[in-house]
Amino acid sequence: MAAVPGSIFRRTLFWAHLCCGVAAGLIILVLSVTGVMLAYEKQLVAAAAQGNWLTVAPATAALDADRLAQIARLAAPDADRLSLIFDANPLAPVTVSRGRETALLLNPYTGERIPDASADTRQFLRKVEDWHRWLAGDPRSTRANLVDACNLLFVFLVLSGSYLWLPAVWRWRSVRSLLLFQRRYINSKLRDYTWHHVFSVWMLIPLLLISVSGVVMSYDWANTLVYAAFGEQVPQRRGPEGPGNGAGPARKEESGDVTARASLEVLLSTAKSELAQWQRLTLPVLPAGSRIDIAAELQSDEARPPRQTLTLNASDGSVLKRSPPPGSAAALQSPGQRARVWFRFVHTGEAYGLIGQTLAALASIAACFLVYTGLALAFRRLIQPLWRSRSPRSGRLPT
Repeated sequence: MAAVPGSIFRRTLFWAHLCCGVAAGLIILVLSVTGVMLAYEKQLVAAAAQGNWLTVAPATAALDADRLAQIARLAAPDADRLSLIFDANPLAPVTVSRGRETALLLNPYTGERIPDASADTRQFLRKVEDWHRWLAGDPRSTRANLVDACNLLFVFLVLSGSYLWLPAVWRWRSVRSLLLFQRRYINSKLRDYTWHHVFSVWMLIPLLLISVSGVVMSYDWANTLVYAAFGEQVPQRRGPEGPGNGAGPARKEESGDVTARASLEVLLSTAKSELAQWQRLTLPVLPAGSRIDIAAELQSDEARPPRQTLTLNASDGSVLKRSPPPGSAAALQSPGQRARVWFRFVHTGEAYGLIGQTLAALASIAACFLVYTGLALAFRRLIQPLWRSRSPRSGRLPT
């Protein structure tokens, strides 16, 4: 009797699902465990950073920006990309950054150096993130390529598993065993089989979003598809624009020397008055050229707070430009850019706040059980029969 085409497809899909699961299982387990540990990274770092907060009298006057910049230059004399990051919280220290790294923390009222209470937490989570993204290797290493490939296989596992989950007969008794845990199981094989199906169906959508967004961030072709879906091309990345951030060559029209320069305190005061909703301001310590850019992070509950750049005249501190204009940040983003940002933050769940982060954490925990139960079922199907056939009780050895 000829085989039914549907059964052939299902059998082929099953073996492809099993082989991909065995091949990528251990790396997916690493991604899942580290994903759980990184689920509340933002909250963990913020909680640890509260140890840096100061206790000062309300009437205490803070040091001006020029004095803090002088202290920063003395503390890091070899750095050429120093910036002062001011927080709207009066109890928060001033951060001295070297590029994207934190060089030190300063007491804004005394100028004393403050030990970073969140340093250990940041360092630990950075190592966890390195394992999550590159298996603690280089971004262009074979380890990183394996992570990307296994994440792509995970997308196939989620999609193929959702099809294989469909019961042959749609009766409540058969569907219930695939939807709900049971109190008792007749053996460990049935337990693992049931757990594999229950975890997969309840966490299907979060796992699919996490894996697909991971592919978008890993592969250029997937990133290109996101923009192509909206009829757009991937925007070219622009490097630093020089004089505004103290991190590059000055533009030609701004390369002339400025004889009279406004003090950093004047520039900071202008930025505070112009950006009423600021949460953090980044002021370059060694500005160059006739224009100075002050980056601002605005107060917001969004996963990615809105940012603005205030361009000031270096000679008198007057405002030259504010980009993007107030209220137009979202409007300046194309649909493709908004989709790409969504993929970035849906991967961690931050796109939907604390609830999204919790779902991402639960999905990562479910993925750990899926790997365990999947490998256990594969072991029983592929390895145990070989042991039985080699057993003396079988009366013969396999050929």
